Amino acid sequence: MSDKVMQLQDQINEQAAEWFSLMQSADVSAKDRQEFNDWLSEHVDHQQAYEQIELVWQTLGDVSGTAEGAALSRSVEPFSVQLKSFLSAPVAAIKSLVAAPKYAMGFAVVCVAVGLLLMLRPNEPITTYYSTQAGEIKTIILADSSEITLGAKSQISSRISDSTRSVDLISGEAFFDVASDRQKPFFVRVNNVSVEVVGTQFNVQKIRDVVSVAVLEGVVNVFGQTNKDSLSVSLPDAVLTAGQKVVKASGRAFESVTAVPPSDLGAWRLGRLIYRDISLADVVTDAGRYFEGKILLQSEDLADVKVTMTLRTDQVAQLPQMLAQTLPLEVHVVSDKIILRKK
Repeated sequence: MSDKVMQLQDQINEQAAEWFSLMQSADVSAKDRQEFNDWLSEHVDHQQAYEQIELVWQTLGDVSGTAEGAALSRSVEPFSVQLKSFLSAPVAAIKSLVAAPKYAMGFAVVCVAVGLLLMLRPNEPITTYYSTQAGEIKTIILADSSEITLGAKSQISSRISDSTRSVDLISGEAFFDVASDRQKPFFVRVNNVSVEVVGTQFNVQKIRDVVSVAVLEGVVNVFGQTNKDSLSVSLPDAVLTAGQKVVKASGRAFESVTAVPPSDLGAWRLGRLIYRDISLADVVTDAGRYFEGKILLQSEDLADVKVTMTLRTDQVAQLPQMLAQTLPLEVHVVSDKIILRKK
C-alpha cells in the first residue's frame, strides 16, 4: 500500500474516531448528527472505519465485565501501569476484529480513549451507540442477552452493567425482546417518556415529537419522565399488557390506552409498514426512513389529515403517488427529493 493511500486511510480513521467521540457526547446537536450522516454517506471507507470503532467499543464494554476487567477495577497500580494493563487485555481479546492494518489508527485512538474513560470512572457502565442507515434493519444482542431490532434510520445508546440496564432511543424505532431479570429492571428512555420492564417484548417508536409504546408480550410500565433509571415508589402513568398501546406527544398528557392487533406490532421487521388513523405528516416522516432520498410534505393544511394504509418497505418510493390517489396532493420530484404539495 502506498504512503499516500496509508495517509488517506489514517485521516479517515482519525475522522471516524473524532465522530465516534462526538456521538458519545450528551451535547451532540441535530446539526452534528446530520453532518455525521453526510460524512458516513460520502464513502464506504467512512462506514467501514466507523463500524470498526463501534465493534472495538462494544467489545471493550464486554471485557470490562469480565474477571480481567474486575481485576483492573480493583487495581491500585500507578496510572501509567494501569493503562498498560488495561490495554493489553482488550487488544488480545479483540485482535481478531481488526482485519487490516488500515484500521490501526482508529483502533489505537479508541483503545486509549476508552482506557482513560474506564480508569477515571471505573464503576460506570460503558455507553454504546448503535445506528442504522436508510432502509437498514439491524439486530443487536446486548451483554445481558436482551435482543433489540433497530429500524431504519434509527439510533440508540445502551448502558449495561451489573447494576444497570438502560437504552435511550435517540431517533427512529426499535423492537425490544428483553431478557428477564427481576432484580435488575430494564429501562428505555425517549423524549419525555420512560419505559420500565423486567422481561418482555415491546415496540417503541419516535415520530417527530410523538412517542408510542406497544406491547407484544408481558407487562410494561410507562412513565411521563426521562430521569427514571431505578426502582421508585412513583406510579406509572400507564401499565400496558399484551396487545395494548399508548401514545404521548411532547408537552401533552398520555392518550388513552388502545388495543393494537398483534400482527401490527413490529410488522416493520418483516418489511411491512402499517398505519392506522395516523396523521399524514407522521406517515411521511416515518416511511421516509426507508427511502434513500427525502420525502417532504409542504402543506400545513393536510399535515394533520388522518391516514390508514399498509405498504411494503420496498414500496416507499411509490408512497407519494399512492397518497395522491386519495388526497388532494401534487407530486414534484426535484433531484433526490419527492415533494408533496396541496393541489
